[in-house]
Parts: sequence; C-alpha cells; structure tokens
Amino acid sequence: MKYHLARGEEQLGTFNDLDVSAGLREGRFKPTDLCWADGMPEWRTLGAHLRELNMEADIPAPMPSVIAALREEVRQDQTLRLELASRGQRLAAKVIDWLTILIPLVAMLMPLMDTAFEAEIRAHQNDPTALMEMLQKRIEYMQSTGDPAILTMSWLSVIVLIVMIVNIVMLGVRGQSIGKLLTGIHIVRVQDGSRAGFLKAVLLRWFLFSIIESIRSIGPVLMLGNIMLIFRKDRRCMHDLVADTMVTRRIR
Repeated sequence: MKYHLARGEEQLGTFNDLDVSAGLREGRFKPTDLCWADGMPEWRTLGAHLRELNMEADIPAPMPSVIAALREEVRQDQTLRLELASRGQRLAAKVIDWLTILIPLVAMLMPLMDTAFEAEIRAHQNDPTALMEMLQKRIEYMQSTGDPAILTMSWLSVIVLIVMIVNIVMLGVRGQSIGKLLTGIHIVRVQDGSRAGFLKAVLLRWFLFSIIESIRSIGPVLMLGNIMLIFRKDRRCMHDLVADTMVTRRIR
C-alpha cells in the first residue's frame, strides 16, 4: 500500500509500508505525521492509523539484527531509485570547474610573462617559495611603474574569487558546483538521497581533499587513487567514501 505523508503544510512524499515502518523506527517519521492512502476516507495521523490496524499489538518488536537488515533493505531500495551520474558527466563537470578557475588565472598571469621572467621560473621551478617571492616582486614592480595591466589583473582576481564563492555556496545549498549544475548532476547522501549539506559537500568532500592533495609527498598519489575509484560499481571516489555521499543525476 502506498501512503501519502505530510507534516503540517509540508508534503513529505509517497512511501510504501516498508518505508513507513522503517521511517518510524528511525525517527524520520512521527506518529503525529498525517497519512492518507487509497480507501481511507480522510487524512489521519500515523499513530491513529497504526492503532486502528492493530499493528503495534499484533507485530512483535523486531530483534536488533532484524532492524539492521530492514534498514539496509530500505537503504538499498532508496539507492536503486536514484540514477547515478555517468563517468562522462562527472568528468565534464570537473573539466568545467577547472576551466572556470584556470582561464581567468592564466589570463591574470599573462601580463607578467616575458622572456626574463620565464627564465627565472624555469630556474626555480622546484622551489615554490622562490616562485612566490618572484611573483610578488614582479607585481610590486608593475604597481610602482603604473603598468595598466595591474587593473586587468585585479579584475580577473575578483572573478576567480567570485567563482570560488559561488561554487562553495552552491555546493552547500544544492550539492552542485557550476560544472555539476551545467551537466545536470548533484551530490547527495548515500542513506536517503537527501541534500548533502555544507559539512559533507564542502568541508569533507572538497576542502579536506584539496588540502591533502596539495601536500607534495602524498598529494599526487592520493589524487591518482581518488580518480581510479570512479571505476567502482557505485562510482564513489575516495571523497565520496569519506563524506558518505554519491553523485546522481538531478531530477528536474
């Protein structure tokens, strides 16, 4: 039997008997929530409807192992209802995200490049600290000489900052970066397919792995391993496993 559930003015959705039973045990549904199904004359609270069916009296309390099996069955059923994002969609989303940052960054650095500066970069390419000092001195020199390219670089840096802020906000609110929005996919929780939220989508899935992958000794290895996990059956990469998320097609 399919039940339509509501909480106040909010429609919770349509669920079968198994979903309702599991939801009550897990606390997702409350006895005071309203329910209606075909054949019922009006909306009633779940508690009143269950008492009418005498479910609580006739069905013995399940053992913990039975509860665990029921929860796993419900989780798998909900997972099957979600259509996983294809590997091509995820790759396209990642490329778009990279390009939205790289294009303005490259355009911002172009005015700095000349033959002498390129030679200095090649000479210190294995020393990030020296490279940053060279970049800072180059920018200070352009500022002191009133080079008009500084204004363009300032605007491009603002664009990069705006793109990063937009991505962070969208990931927290919608589970989507700009790339995921354009490819029609989003990040959801594995358990129930609900919105991943700021903690999982931003802090655990993006920020934490950005820091780890920037470490010279382990970053490249971690990045390669993370990419290879996309070939799992559930297409969950390392950041998905840590954040307990997955990427699915967004239902419009």
